Amino acid sequence: MKPGTHDYASYEPMLELEADVCIIGSGAGGSATACAIAERGLSVVVLEEGRSWAPRDFKASATWAFRNLYAGRGTRATQGNCVIPLPGGRGVGGSTLINSAICFRTPKDVLHTWRETHGCHTLDDAWMDSCFDRIWRTIGVTINPPEVQKDNNRIFKKGAEALGLKGDWFARSAPGCVGCGTCQQGCQSGGKWSADRTFLAEALGHGNVGVYADCRVEGVETAGGAVTAVTGRTLEPGQDAPAGNFRVRAREFVLSGGPIGSPRFLLRNGLAGGPVGHHLRLHPTTYALGRFPFEIVPWRGVTQGYYVDGRDKGYLLQTFSMPPDQYYVSIPIGGDASLEVMRDLRFYGSAGALVHDDDSVGRVTEGALYYSLGEIDRHHLLAGVRQAARVFFAAGATSVIGGVHGKPIIHSEAEIDAVLADDTPPHEIGLYASHPMGTCRMGSDRDTSVVDPQGRVWGWKNLHVADASVFPTSLGVNPQVTVMAMGLTIGRSVGG
Repeated sequence: MKPGTHDYASYEPMLELEADVCIIGSGAGGSATACAIAERGLSVVVLEEGRSWAPRDFKASATWAFRNLYAGRGTRATQGNCVIPLPGGRGVGGSTLINSAICFRTPKDVLHTWRETHGCHTLDDAWMDSCFDRIWRTIGVTINPPEVQKDNNRIFKKGAEALGLKGDWFARSAPGCVGCGTCQQGCQSGGKWSADRTFLAEALGHGNVGVYADCRVEGVETAGGAVTAVTGRTLEPGQDAPAGNFRVRAREFVLSGGPIGSPRFLLRNGLAGGPVGHHLRLHPTTYALGRFPFEIVPWRGVTQGYYVDGRDKGYLLQTFSMPPDQYYVSIPIGGDASLEVMRDLRFYGSAGALVHDDDSVGRVTEGALYYSLGEIDRHHLLAGVRQAARVFFAAGATSVIGGVHGKPIIHSEAEIDAVLADDTPPHEIGLYASHPMGTCRMGSDRDTSVVDPQGRVWGWKNLHVADASVFPTSLGVNPQVTVMAMGLTIGRSVGG
């Protein structure tokens, strides 16, 4: 292993590496884990299927981003009683390359459930608080000023305050944000502090970490209840075509491939029993668009800057924005009406409702993603989007488009309940999700969990998982910080 960041251009046809620890995946979980291990003096190899990027490499283009930064080129989706697009990042930094940098500490009630119901004793409040404090410093968490938030966020804040709702600006790991509105396409300004530029950079600074991009891990070698090596293919950038081979030997292995990649790797290689791939949680989301008599220009400013806390009702309301072409493919009305919306798009604000996953059911298999929206979650989603519509009217909107297909434009608050009716079936709701969790969940019972409270896969001496797949339940808030805290927690036990 050579310290530093490496890519395909420097690889021999057969790449042979050895280290104390091998981490598969370089997102929020893998990067924090690497940092926790490296600071104890152990040598670490981090393998990443995607490329290594600098801010200057990114382009303000959704098609470029889908091709280069997204798993499955942005086409990943679930099937069930509805279809839900499920994007995820691909590259050194993982999904932190394309997220909105939102930072929530793990809710105390969720941590209590994880400890008391699932036996996750390693996640005590004092330790987790210390992790959160460190994360806050490392990734530069701050609240961006109103002039950077711009009007899509400010107008929703105005409406929420008019209704007396509990809301606030998001804390974000983007201390240098300039409000360009391209978070989901990679941060060209460098104002967002993604995992590759924070925890992974800190890990590299210890001089005992090698990051190897363009490396797709495919197989394992085992002996005596332990993993002895992982193998795979090196990939030529831009082609996704295997161009060489690699083999990494280590004393300990950490799987941080995310809640889709990690269970699939375990299933494909026969490395785990129990509920591998089960308990998929997503935070399903739908949206509302408010039309104003003055310009909003929603694609400018912080992509997600303001939220309303409705967790007691089962949802969070969150502003969002995206490039105009992505609005076009998301509008739930067709024909000339959709073209009229696009013509007037600069006058629209946009916000969504995110739910906690109370009764939805999902699963990851080697070949497909399954997810069925439950009745409780469906009710919460519709209640949330109705509330978002009320916020827009309270802020001065003249009409609202709800995220339900085939429904008319809402022209007054009195029409909201009828158009966004509580009996709307799942397949008519315009759904989206970007927070998969729970497919290798942590627990003290090996029959109902995949990893133990230290993150070790049941039945294996030296194989761990450290990403959002270990969450025992749905989180209920954006997961970036909790994933990093899991990485720091699990990393302290690896190689100890």
